[in-house]
Amino acid sequence: MSSDDLCYPLSVLDERSFAPDYDGPVFVWDIDKTYLATRFSQPRYMARIPIEFAVDKQAIPGMPEVIRGLRRGTTPVFACAPLYFVSASPPQLRPVIARKMVLDGVDYDGITFKDWARTLRQRRPGRLREQVGFKICALLEGRRRRPGACEYLFGDDYEKDAVAYSLYARIVDNELGGAELDSALAAEGVQPDDRRCVSRLRAALPEKLGPVRRIFIHLEKRSPPSDFEGFGPRLAATRNAFQLALALFELGLLDAKAVRQTAHALQAASTFGRVDFDDLMADAVARGLVSAETVRDLEL
Repeated sequence: MSSDDLCYPLSVLDERSFAPDYDGPVFVWDIDKTYLATRFSQPRYMARIPIEFAVDKQAIPGMPEVIRGLRRGTTPVFACAPLYFVSASPPQLRPVIARKMVLDGVDYDGITFKDWARTLRQRRPGRLREQVGFKICALLEGRRRRPGACEYLFGDDYEKDAVAYSLYARIVDNELGGAELDSALAAEGVQPDDRRCVSRLRAALPEKLGPVRRIFIHLEKRSPPSDFEGFGPRLAATRNAFQLALALFELGLLDAKAVRQTAHALQAASTFGRVDFDDLMADAVARGLVSAETVRDLEL
């Protein structure tokens, strides 16, 4: 789809169609710092991103195993669960990222990129770094194709994924709209024309939408989990892919095999000796990511 058809400069690839009444799960992942260990905190790293090869890109340990497990499902029959990615990177990176996903065995249904070229033509360079408006617009555009789906969103603590996803969830739930929505977006630095994009995208959707079931924030920056308690029980902060796998296993979205594969991948990638899985499980139980009973029944 051409980005000219959308009110926000997005580049959307979607290769899957859904029945109008589809109300099953859809998994939407951020890419940088959530699936890939992209370094963009300094200008010299940002300049390298568009010219890297697929083999140069490194997945966060255990995340490919989690994603493959979600896609596979928990029954003997391959579920092919709907899986989408959202990235603020330019669409010119699509071939490289697609190749990296092939190398990782990650199958997916679509990716939405931020259209850097159109942004610059509009003389809006600030959009290249602004993430809240972009993420909400990208998610609302996806909702146009999957209005009744139950979404599970995956992000990280480097940008404002927790803020963007939580605002989006409230928009979907009809808890936030009109002047209140405009004020909330303005408070996060979203510019007036992008705020209008959000409002127009929501207005074009049915009033009743499927819910955002859970939001998972990967603590790549090692933020304290307590920083995210104010977002409510829908949001779960996970220290690594293993804790994410535990939380998804608790929800019945991942099987024990995928949890074990994630643990093995994390251990194999460790440069500091044995990973303390007992400590990770105890922390996950203490923070309500998984129950003690589930942990006892899980054979690693």
